[in-house]
Amino acid sequence: MLQLSVICTVKNGLPYIEETIQSVLDSSYQDFEFIIVDDGSTDGTAAYLESLKAPQIKVICQENTGVAKAKNRAISQSKGEFIAIIDADDLCSRDRFKKQVQFLEEHPDYSLVGGFVDIIDKDGNYLYTERKPISDEAIRAHQEDRNPWTHSSVMFRREAFDAVGGYYEPVKQYVVDYMLLYQLSRYGKVFQLDEVVVSYRIVPTALSAKANPKEFEEICMRAVKKGSMSAEDLQRMDKIKNKEKATPDFKKSMYHLYIGRSYLFHNFRRKEAIKHLKLCLKLNPSLKIAQVYLLMSRLLPQFLVKRIYQILSPNAGLTYVRKDV
Repeated sequence: MLQLSVICTVKNGLPYIEETIQSVLDSSYQDFEFIIVDDGSTDGTAAYLESLKAPQIKVICQENTGVAKAKNRAISQSKGEFIAIIDADDLCSRDRFKKQVQFLEEHPDYSLVGGFVDIIDKDGNYLYTERKPISDEAIRAHQEDRNPWTHSSVMFRREAFDAVGGYYEPVKQYVVDYMLLYQLSRYGKVFQLDEVVVSYRIVPTALSAKANPKEFEEICMRAVKKGSMSAEDLQRMDKIKNKEKATPDFKKSMYHLYIGRSYLFHNFRRKEAIKHLKLCLKLNPSLKIAQVYLLMSRLLPQFLVKRIYQILSPNAGLTYVRKDV
């Protein structure tokens, strides 16, 4: 049996998909197949994928079905004992697959392994690193309140995936990754490597569902713990999605908010923070949190900004800036 299947689904993945694919092909571990599903792209992604000649790659092109169905289809066409996920704008570290395969081989009672993540902006500039809860016990405690995983960093056993029923298809996007990983943690033990295994790219199209953050979080947590989503919550999720579609500048403003916040709290690069927060407010002038961050960027010294972040952010202890980047 083939040991590893790498799974990527993509819709309109240009210009990042080429770099993502190359990072997978450059892996120090080479016993894998690479299944890529183009889920209804309209930007030339499908043509690019069909031009690829690497023998590990198998491309499937289809009409748009949503993330859950696309990933289930990709995995159904794969053969590996282990399944690794990579999203279409992220980058694998060279030794990720080797170390995650080794971990699962040596720990047969574990169903899922992830790792630390570098956060980069749309142009590939390093912002900061997210460390993760590592042990099975710590991950289980963390996931009851918020997602401890980065989807692009995970590898899991096929038998575990089949046992929990795969990705939950009635939900086309947003929370399907968290739902699956929570269910996998019920099947077996889970772990995260204490090293960076992937670079997670922040792009405007990935920042979504924050127009109603409290309602969105409540819907997600109900679905995660239940393993399904009620008809009422599916309707609410559709309303959130439709609201985003009706405000095309919303995602762009959220991108600049995120990047500005990152420069403020993690790097304390005052000029960069101010630049992105001003761009955010240009697109979304009534966004109060951006106004607050802009004032902080202009007026507060670094030690006070750091202290405020430590007090207010639940993730303050899980982020750091690497000196070797």
